Amino acid sequence: MWKKIKSFIRNDDPNAQVKWSLFGRVWKEYGFPYWKWITVGVLCTILAAAAEAYSIWLVKEIVEGGIIEQQLNVMIVVGLQLVAAFAIKGAFSYAKTLTMAKANLLGITTLRRRIYRHMVKQPMSYFHGEQTGPLMLRFTMMADAILGLVTQTVITIVHSVATITFMLALMLWVAPHMTLVLLVFVPLIFIPLILIMRKIRVVVRTTFGVNAVSISHITQTILGIKTIQSFGTEGTETKTMETIEDKRIKASFKFTKLVALQSPLLETMISIGIFFALVGGGWLIIYGEEHGIHMGPGDFMVFLIALTAMYKPAKMLTSIGGSIQTGLIAAENVFKFLETEPAIKDTPNAVELQPAPMRVRLDRVTFAYNNVDGDVLHDVTLEVKPGTICALVGPSGGGKSTIFNLIGRFYDPQEGEVLINGVDIREFTIASLRNNIAVVSQDVFLFDGTIADNIKYGSPDATQEQIQAAAKAANAHDFIVDFPNHYNNPVGERGALLSGGQKQRIAIARAILRDAPILLLDEATSALDSRSEQHIQAALKNLIRGRTTFVIAHRLSTIVDADVICVLKEGQIIEKGTDTELYTLGGEYKKLKDLQFGENGVA
Repeated sequence: MWKKIKSFIRNDDPNAQVKWSLFGRVWKEYGFPYWKWITVGVLCTILAAAAEAYSIWLVKEIVEGGIIEQQLNVMIVVGLQLVAAFAIKGAFSYAKTLTMAKANLLGITTLRRRIYRHMVKQPMSYFHGEQTGPLMLRFTMMADAILGLVTQTVITIVHSVATITFMLALMLWVAPHMTLVLLVFVPLIFIPLILIMRKIRVVVRTTFGVNAVSISHITQTILGIKTIQSFGTEGTETKTMETIEDKRIKASFKFTKLVALQSPLLETMISIGIFFALVGGGWLIIYGEEHGIHMGPGDFMVFLIALTAMYKPAKMLTSIGGSIQTGLIAAENVFKFLETEPAIKDTPNAVELQPAPMRVRLDRVTFAYNNVDGDVLHDVTLEVKPGTICALVGPSGGGKSTIFNLIGRFYDPQEGEVLINGVDIREFTIASLRNNIAVVSQDVFLFDGTIADNIKYGSPDATQEQIQAAAKAANAHDFIVDFPNHYNNPVGERGALLSGGQKQRIAIARAILRDAPILLLDEATSALDSRSEQHIQAALKNLIRGRTTFVIAHRLSTIVDADVICVLKEGQIIEKGTDTELYTLGGEYKKLKDLQFGENGVA
């Protein structure tokens, strides 16, 4: 019999099922560590419910001792007891609210920190395949819903069950026969509520999905607002957002209809119970003594008030079903994310890569981002010695940026090895590897903060003198001191308060300050004017001394002094040599240079 009931409660669309064991896991990981706060909250809830039950019991004394027997002293004493009961209930309710809020804040902070730590460890491939919406949703709605399972849900269940238990005890004490008759109606209440709860599971999944799409579109709009306005597609993007919001409204309203349906169903069943209580209680008062079942007016009032008092906790119990389903589905999503093993991680015996002159070698490397687009690099072999500059040139899509990604181990090659001083970089810890690499990319990212904060990003212990020295070397000091707050001037979100050239010079100063053995420069001077570029090139010449430097360049004038120039095309190095050697060769490099500088290859 129990198995059939269990199956009825849980059985629904296989795509909508959730594992109830998730509730135990949520409690174990985010509830149990704060069990002291939760325990105090639960005890306060039970005591508050007991105080409420006692206040109802006092009604019997008021009716029978004060009203029927007309004793004023009874009214005064019982009235004072009522005041005390309500004061005690209020005090315990206040304590319950504070303790459960504390447990909720601690738990949700722990969960969000864990989500964030796990997210930043994911490889670049994860972020390329995942939209912003689902990531943000885990920090906001899903985290709140999960912690609700161990705070709000638990306290609601405890409060409701405790109140209903005390009320049932009062009803059984004053009118056991009537109470047993009314209990027959309990299954009739829960059957439709269980059916509604099963439908809620499906709707919650849809609602989470639509909310994720909405957040993704808003984020994309904010980041791409300049492009949207430049192409005049505000109307198109607005229509897309309106379509998404229409779907969100539809899913949310469907959820609201299902949750709202629970209250009228419960009210109807309880009103039927009150009807039978009125009829049955009236009969017992009038005719009960003739049949040996006596019920006084005080008992009847206690019974009726206790029955009515059960409505609110019973309603809370039924409405909590939607929150439980939401929390379990959120937990399923978040735990699945937290169990995702990063594709790029430290090997079991990884060692620290110590700063030193470094020889970088790509040994017969083949790499593809996916199984559809084919190899981005194919059988590439390249070695760069300390203190030398290797320039990577060639048409877009040739694999230049991919080499940078492999050196920083944002991806691992499918074939071949990337070695530093003859050791596969997979044998080093990821943190120590990247600590030995400084990067300046064409798409500069500055964090919302001060100029000094961004220069010392990655070098948090740098002094003000070191920050200024790096800025001077990057030709950034002069424009920095023109700002009102100098190095403490804010840069805005993503460096919005700086020009493109200024942002790039800040990024170069950041790389100079990092003082890493390996430099990766991706069009590092692309946003600079000619005068600034001359200063930067001089600074970079001093910076690369004793270091291994890779440069991606489309402006060939910036790499004519490189020790070796590699021309990449369709994932292979087709030419390698110095500027003079390659131009004399008359191949792809000569074509590129002639396009920029004319037939003689001179600017």
